[in-house]
Amino acid sequence: MRRHAFTLIEILVVVAILAILAGLLFPVFSQAKSDGKKGACLSNMRQIGIAVQLYTNDFDDFYPQTRQSSLQPDVDDASGGIDEPIYGSVFATLIPYVGKKGAPYDGSIFSCPVDPDPMGKQCFEIDPDAPEVSSYLANAYFAFGLNGSGIASPAATIYFSERRSVRDGSVDPFCDDIYRPWFNTLNPKAPEDEMDPYFGAVATQLHNGRSNFDFADGHTKNLAWSETYSPPNINLHSLKPLR
Repeated sequence: MRRHAFTLIEILVVVAILAILAGLLFPVFSQAKSDGKKGACLSNMRQIGIAVQLYTNDFDDFYPQTRQSSLQPDVDDASGGIDEPIYGSVFATLIPYVGKKGAPYDGSIFSCPVDPDPMGKQCFEIDPDAPEVSSYLANAYFAFGLNGSGIASPAATIYFSERRSVRDGSVDPFCDDIYRPWFNTLNPKAPEDEMDPYFGAVATQLHNGRSNFDFADGHTKNLAWSETYSPPNINLHSLKPLR
């Protein structure tokens, strides 16, 4: 009996077809994995937002306060003058509202799967006394004793952003749990520009050139940085957004 077998050319054709299919499918799988991690980060942020809503219900609509009281922190703290004392981490106050007890908080919902350094190990290498950080940042407008009545448009005011956690050349990661929107190039008193799209406080490029944001009304959204901050026309990080 005569046996049938594949010729070398047929085998090479099959291998070539498999290589082409792999080249087409791998980017799709990679994108799906990236989208899954982005979704996990967004879900974490949404849960933190819900925790804040529970917190404000218990504290007469006041947001977690970690700095001394000020009705206009962007004026009083224009140069960082009232940044001290620090009363602790915004996220530590939310631990009882996310199903955890005690401190410090671990990864859990405070850690984004895409974040290369969610708990700020690099920060402790730079400064052993650095504050406890996570993958997320609270808008400093909310940290100086803000009541919900002081927000003109909750649905258009960002409360949480994602922290820039990587060292970029000579620029260290951002090592704080809050960011100050009034530290920008339009403020001559600002010691640094925390609103810089690449070297500021927020990880603006974490999800394929976009980032996740949680708003004061509790909804979350994936946006490009320019959609949240592009003065003088757009500033969703201020208590009175210009949009």
